[in-house]
Amino acid sequence: MNFNKIKNLTGLVFFSTSMLLAQVLELDLKTARQIALENNDQYKIAQETVNKAKAQITEARGNMLPSLSAFSQYDRAWELATVVFDDPNLGQISFKMGTDHTIVYGLSFQQPLFLGGAVWSGYKMAKNGFYIAEASLETARQDVLLQSTTAYYGLLFSKSVVRVMAQAYNTAQENLDQVNTLRSVGHASDFDVLRAEVQVANLLPTLTSAKNGAKLAESQLLMVLGIDEHTQIITLEGLKFVPHNYSDTTLEQLYDRALLNRPDIRIMEQQKNIMQRQVALARSGFLPSLTFQTNLQYQGMKNEFDFTDEDIFRSSNSSISLSIPLFLGFKTAGKIQQAKAAVRETDYQQDALYKAVKLEVEAAYLAIIEKEQTVLTQSKIIDQAAEALRLARLRYGEGLSTQLDVMNAESALNQARMNYEQSLFDYNIAIAQLKKALNEL
Repeated sequence: MNFNKIKNLTGLVFFSTSMLLAQVLELDLKTARQIALENNDQYKIAQETVNKAKAQITEARGNMLPSLSAFSQYDRAWELATVVFDDPNLGQISFKMGTDHTIVYGLSFQQPLFLGGAVWSGYKMAKNGFYIAEASLETARQDVLLQSTTAYYGLLFSKSVVRVMAQAYNTAQENLDQVNTLRSVGHASDFDVLRAEVQVANLLPTLTSAKNGAKLAESQLLMVLGIDEHTQIITLEGLKFVPHNYSDTTLEQLYDRALLNRPDIRIMEQQKNIMQRQVALARSGFLPSLTFQTNLQYQGMKNEFDFTDEDIFRSSNSSISLSIPLFLGFKTAGKIQQAKAAVRETDYQQDALYKAVKLEVEAAYLAIIEKEQTVLTQSKIIDQAAEALRLARLRYGEGLSTQLDVMNAESALNQARMNYEQSLFDYNIAIAQLKKALNEL
C-alpha cells in the first residue's frame, strides 16, 4: 500500500469518526430556550441560591424555638483544693474539699422568651432574603431567555445573509451568461464580459465569508445552549415579520406593567424591607432579654472510680434570666444611625431604578416602532429593486443601456435584500428586548 492510499484511508477514517461524533439537532425558538434553561450554569446557581435561602428561613425560625441539649463532664482532681478558715475556739482550721473523681451528666432545656425583637427581625429578614433569591432566579431566567433568543435570531440572520449572497452570486452569474450570449451575436464587448466576470469573482469571497459567519453564529448558539460543539443545528424556521401586539398600548401602560412584573423592582422592595428591619434589629440592643432554662442533672463524686447507682444523685432546677443593657459605649446608637442611612440609600436607589426601567421600556418600544417601519419600507424597496434590475437587463439586451447600469441595479437589489434581512433581525430583537423589559419573555 503506497503513501497516497494510506493518506486517503486515514482521511476516510477521520471523516467517518467525525460524522459519528456529530449530532443533528432540529431547533425552533421555543426548543432553544428550553435547552438553554436546562443547561445554563448561572440559572442553576440561581436555583441553588433559592434552596439556600429557604434553608436560612428554617435556621432563623429555629432561633425562636426551644432547644434541648444533653451534657456530660468528668473531672479528675490530681490535687484537691485546701479550704482554710478561722475558728474562735480552735483557731485556724484547714481541710481538703472534694473527691478525686467527679462525673456530671444531664439534660438542659432553654426557651428564649424575649430578645428585644432581634430573633423575630432575623426571621423576617430571612424571608426577605428568600423573596430576593426567587426574584433573582427570575432575573437569571429572563437573561438566559434573552441570550438564547438573540443567539437563535443571530443564526437565522446569518443564514439569511448566506442566502442573499448566494442569490447575488447567482444573479451575477446570470448576468455573465447574458453578456456572453450578447457578445456571441456582436451586441456586447469584451470589456462588458470582463466587467461581468469581475463582478462574479468579487462575490465569491463575500459568499464564503457569509458562510463562515453562519458557522460562527451556530457555534455561538451552541455555546449559549450548553450543547456539544460537534452538534449540527437545523433551524425549523426563518426570520419573519409578525406584527407586534403593542400598537394599542401606551407607554405609560407598558411602564406600569414593567413596575408590576420586573424582578429587580421586587428585589429592591425586599432590600428596602431588610434595611428597615435592620433598624429594628439595631434598636433591640437597647431592650432587655429574657430567657427560661430548666436543667436535670445527675452527679457522682468518689475517690475511687467505681461508681454505682447509689453513688449518683439527681438534682433539677429552673431559672429565668433577665439581662438589661445599661451602657454599651454608644455602639447601639451607631448601629441605628447606620441602619437609617442604609434605608435612605435604598430609597435613592429605588428612585434611580424606576427611572432606568422607564427609560429601558421607552427605548425598547420606540425601537420596535422604528424597526417595524424599516421592515415595511425595505419590503417595498426589494420589489422596486427587482423590477429595476429586470428593466436594466431588458434595456441592456436591446442596446439601450450599459453593463454598468445592470451591475448597479444588481448591487441595489443585493443591498435591498440585505437591508431587509437586517431589519427583520433588528425588529425581532427589539420585540425580545421589550419583552425582557416587561419580564414577559
